[in-house]
Amino acid sequence: MGLEIKILGPWEITAHGEPAALAGERRVGVLARLALSAGQPVAAKQLLTQVWGESSATTADKQLHIVVSKLRGLLAPYQDDEVIATVAGGYQLNLAREHIDAHLFSALAGQARAARARGEVATADGLFRRALALWRGEALAGMTAPWAQAESARLQEERLSALEDHVDLRLGAGDHHDVVPVLTAHVQAHPLRERSRAQLMLALYRASRSPEALDVYQDTRRIMIDELGIEPGPALRRLQQAVLRRDPALDRRSPAQRAALAAPVIPIELPAGTRAFTGRGVELAALRETLTAPPSGTPAVATIDGAGGVGKSALAVHAAHGVAGRFADGVLYVDLRAATPGRRPLSPLGALSRLLRSLGLDAVPSTLDEAVARYRSLTSARNLLVILDDALDAAQVGPLIPAGPACAVVVTSRQTMTSLELASHTRLTTLGHADATALFDRLGDPARIRREPEAAQRIVRYCGGLPLALRIAAARLAARPDRTLAWLAGQLADPGRRLDALQHADLSIRDSIAVSLEHLPEEPAGYDAAHAFLMLALPDTATCTAAAASALTGWPERRAEAALTVLLDVRLLEPAGPGRYRVPDLIRLHAREQAARMYGLRHPDDRLATA
Repeated sequence: MGLEIKILGPWEITAHGEPAALAGERRVGVLARLALSAGQPVAAKQLLTQVWGESSATTADKQLHIVVSKLRGLLAPYQDDEVIATVAGGYQLNLAREHIDAHLFSALAGQARAARARGEVATADGLFRRALALWRGEALAGMTAPWAQAESARLQEERLSALEDHVDLRLGAGDHHDVVPVLTAHVQAHPLRERSRAQLMLALYRASRSPEALDVYQDTRRIMIDELGIEPGPALRRLQQAVLRRDPALDRRSPAQRAALAAPVIPIELPAGTRAFTGRGVELAALRETLTAPPSGTPAVATIDGAGGVGKSALAVHAAHGVAGRFADGVLYVDLRAATPGRRPLSPLGALSRLLRSLGLDAVPSTLDEAVARYRSLTSARNLLVILDDALDAAQVGPLIPAGPACAVVVTSRQTMTSLELASHTRLTTLGHADATALFDRLGDPARIRREPEAAQRIVRYCGGLPLALRIAAARLAARPDRTLAWLAGQLADPGRRLDALQHADLSIRDSIAVSLEHLPEEPAGYDAAHAFLMLALPDTATCTAAAASALTGWPERRAEAALTVLLDVRLLEPAGPGRYRVPDLIRLHAREQAARMYGLRHPDDRLATA
């Protein structure tokens, strides 16, 4: 996941947004040739002819085998399946075509033309812009082999055609002022393209610059006679005559289309990812499979649940960046605020209002039923990715699921959304020690970590594999370059100071835990859960049972077990085997602080003093 091959400019291959080193003219040539035919077999004989040419004829077969082997080794860490498969008589690159910019460009340009044919001007405009933005220079720049030059010329012609199709769309929408500089540069770079010169003449004429439009024609005629020995074509000559007589037909444009052109109907709202993202390979693969599955009549829905600070949002955003190119109508993102300290979660109507405005709707309905109906109508035929981050429960999320079968949704929440129909569920736990260490290494100052490796390991252990805690620890060290890692490790080693040490700026373990307590259900279940939470933190044992909770609270075992289930649902407890529960260390420390503050309790026996 996250492997991208970029051909539309200098050759580039990236994995999760980071450049992946690929050296050697023949390795680059073989991978580029396979990428241009991604998903289809390429004969070994064709690869040898095109990449090796006439040299090393006696050993070329063996050299090709070695090159393919090296490429497999480079790409294997970023792809679950075999990246380069051996097929009858050749090889095949098994990489989704939208992960190769040349194929993504062609797909987006085709979708733009289809949208234009349906009269969807704004959608077509957005798709053309996305397609053209993929170009970073000359295709296959720096590759001089004849086959590469031919492919470069083919791709360049596709680009010019798409650019000119986009200009036609913009001219039809009355955008003539803004296309003049675009066309001027285009004509200078490609002086013999009559279509773009005609477009420039029309744009200038509509911008009340008729003399300049006629100058373009005279310049075109001079160049064509000098270079080709021929006069301009009949279409350009007719346009010159129409400009001279100020033909009213040249003024044709639609104000309604012009308004639609500026509408923000291709939202790209995905937050930036993080270069420090670490691990989660199994979870990423499962999310990718769900989000990229062929449409089955209903939107694809993936949920990610887990405790506060475990990295649900980071995983959702990272996974979304890897598949965003598949969604031609854009990416919607809304923070539902169920994990934002001090703020109320968004209501379904509030969240729908944001989504509808992102889809270009100015007049948002005032009732939930009307908003749901409008949202379903707007999404029924679209190809959207929707990220619903930090959801409270299924009741908040249900109205926000789009209607289109080509849509996909990612929901993050502390609660398991088992009531969402046909959703795939990913439960996120804390990082293992190796991944936690790797994350801290990426977040922190490498030089300081190398100087104090043992202290770094102690910090990682005290953070308990919780990504939020590791982020806070790294941020505190960055803010105090004069302090050692041993200083922070010493603070974390003291249970009475650990939560103080895990607080920096707007990041706080206490706040993260408190949010779960704020969203406990109403009495009596919520009251029981809150009280049991404080009691369970007092013993020194790592796990508890319903019987132990019954003894601590003085309640019947059935009541105690119901409270434990509520705490499990909001991720203040973790399952620890059949009938057993565990209070994570950082949560236990917070609960003990609360018990001491509210009841003066520091030990289980202290509860007798309150009787």
